[in-house]
Amino acid sequence: MRKPKPSKATREAAAFQADVDGVSAPDYKAFRAVGTAMSEKARRAAFAAHPGLRRYDEAIEKVFAEARATVVSSGAPPAVWLVYNMGLVVKTPRVLFGIDIAHRQGARFAPMLDFALVTHNHDDHWDRPFYDAMNGAGKTVVSNFLDNYAAVRAGHPGGYARVRRVFELGDARIRTALSDHNRYLRNFTTVFEIAVGDWTLYHTGDSQNLAKLRPMRTPDLWVVHPRCGLDVAEGVRAFRPRRVAICHLCELGHPPERWRWTLVDGRAAADLARAAGAEAIVPLWGERLQ
Repeated sequence: MRKPKPSKATREAAAFQADVDGVSAPDYKAFRAVGTAMSEKARRAAFAAHPGLRRYDEAIEKVFAEARATVVSSGAPPAVWLVYNMGLVVKTPRVLFGIDIAHRQGARFAPMLDFALVTHNHDDHWDRPFYDAMNGAGKTVVSNFLDNYAAVRAGHPGGYARVRRVFELGDARIRTALSDHNRYLRNFTTVFEIAVGDWTLYHTGDSQNLAKLRPMRTPDLWVVHPRCGLDVAEGVRAFRPRRVAICHLCELGHPPERWRWTLVDGRAAADLARAAGAEAIVPLWGERLQ
């Protein structure tokens, strides 16, 4: 009996994984370090040598275009895109904001965004040029380690938060709490519970300790990295998210043999989330989640 032909989605995921696997961590870090100053000639050469870098850049270009073009009607849930890693761009009826924007071209988003959120102080979750552009424009950047004085001077909420805080930014109400990245980095990661009307996004970044994850409302979308030691099924049973997005896969800054989790890893976590009662997705870079 002939084996069934793989679906289009399966073939696309396999091609994506193969391209990502062809990028070493040093090659990626050199590419990212150039930032927005890279010439078109150098960019084309990098793409030819490493198709995974093309996917990385094309994903953010896609989000740039779609975020500009998308209109979110009053009362409708926000539009949410995965830029890269745990990085999201979220558009509500009133504001556009980013979470964990850590990308070679991230600073290009700064003029578009109203504010930004950063989960923790690791360079695959925040980017100095992006922060400098946001802070320099007097925009709020909520984190547990950046001063964000320029926002205060501009009359906006300063985003430094090492305790539980609530930020009212446009039509988004954001609760912060601290969580553990692992057994060594205690209270290192900021968890964001973001309410827009009746809809709630729960972004837990690189959280390890389920006991510290206590959303006030049922999440409509939980963005999670389960490979820090978090049991995604237990999380689903604990606070019953309606949809789970398994993220932080294929992080190019991590070597393939260590900490660069694959789509197969993501699908295994998604299966556990589904078995526990939630809808689950494993998005690729640039895809819209909501």
